Amino acid sequence: MTKIKDNSMAIILTLALATLIGCMNMSIFNVALPALMEYFNTDVTTIQWLASGFTLAAGIITPAVGFLGDKFSYKRTLIIATILVLILSIVGVFSWCIEVLIVVRVLFGFAAGMLMPLSMAMLYQIVPRQQQAKAAGIWGTANVVGGAIPSVLAGVVITYASWHVLLLVMAPLTLLLLFCCIKFLPADEARGNMKLDSIGFVLTTVGSFVLLFSFSNLANWGITAKFIVATMIGLACMAMYIKNSWGKNDAMLNLSVLKYPRYVAALLADCMNIIGMYMITFVMPLFLQSGLGLSAAVTGAIMLPASFMVLLSMPLATKLLTTQGEKTLAITGIAILLLGSSVFLRVSPNMSIILVIVAMCVRSFGMGFLNLMSTNTCMAAVPAELSGHASALTNWVRQMVSALIVSVASTIISIRLAMSGAQTVDEISEVYLSSTEILFTISCISLLIIIPVALKFFRGKKEMNN
Repeated sequence: MTKIKDNSMAIILTLALATLIGCMNMSIFNVALPALMEYFNTDVTTIQWLASGFTLAAGIITPAVGFLGDKFSYKRTLIIATILVLILSIVGVFSWCIEVLIVVRVLFGFAAGMLMPLSMAMLYQIVPRQQQAKAAGIWGTANVVGGAIPSVLAGVVITYASWHVLLLVMAPLTLLLLFCCIKFLPADEARGNMKLDSIGFVLTTVGSFVLLFSFSNLANWGITAKFIVATMIGLACMAMYIKNSWGKNDAMLNLSVLKYPRYVAALLADCMNIIGMYMITFVMPLFLQSGLGLSAAVTGAIMLPASFMVLLSMPLATKLLTTQGEKTLAITGIAILLLGSSVFLRVSPNMSIILVIVAMCVRSFGMGFLNLMSTNTCMAAVPAELSGHASALTNWVRQMVSALIVSVASTIISIRLAMSGAQTVDEISEVYLSSTEILFTISCISLLIIIPVALKFFRGKKEMNN
């Protein structure tokens, strides 16, 4: 793919817009689920498929992103995915029953689920190397904004309008993305002679679906025979895929990216970061509402400043990466995260709300550092021609780890509630408080694991300059 310097900022902003739309589509309905349950007169088990269906579809399509980009060209694949998102944003408005809306959300998962890995890959194919750290900072900022906006937007829309607006809002954004893709993104070569790795496609599809489904249901199933069998089937499919595809350059997901030690190290660090991030993202609302007895509205207000801190950290993180290197960025981010997390290692019902807000803002500031570190180090560690497969594998692993870790956190809390026999409000509150301490401890341990990995494999100031 040709690297363009003259309009590189327009290219970066286009790719940032793509990941913004992808992230927004992922969680746009989460806050609206209770209202949708009432609107369609359905139950919790059915309504949760609006979220689960998207996640499962995105997990299935992600491993194929590298292959699709190589075969049809990354620009063309991104444009097709954007057109599908635009069509679904309009068609979904006419959903007359919950089943139709679930089907639309699953199709959204296949289409919008490609936007993030495609844009990440193209970022490192098109943008000149000396601008990639800055580009990753802008792309990462869009990623964070895309995750933060839906909860606020959905709350306002559900309060003052109809859920249909949530889909209609995406249409002009997607139309803008389509225009920018056509106008600013350079054409890249398609390898039309590539044949579909049908065996690999079946194995990654079945493996991804079964693993995501079993991980998502861990809290409901527990460590039962059903969970163990399902997980083993998923892992067996992925093991067969690795055996069948290792060393093949035309595989559905080119695993030759694993031959680069710095990529593997960055992927491991990214997994540890996700464990620390998603575990706390899950537990914080429970801690604030069930542990401290705060309302949902107050909880949202408390968590909002932390989202803005991630945005504020990105320019500084980008500067630190380009001037001091990956090692310094990783260690600094971990130190800030540990500082903010230390407040939650010992909690009580009388904990100061101001202290909670400050500690969460500190954590979010450090999170911005680690998000940039994991994205840039993973992608910069492999040649540009493998960036599509590196992006696909990185995003697939993130989906698997995040699904697993949220279920693990939920299971830990459920087990502690069952073992404690808590009945009164105070007893239940105490369980949530102690569970918060345990989960923050696990989060801190996962962050500490990154330190030796970063010192051993990541680039320092001298390597970055070279």
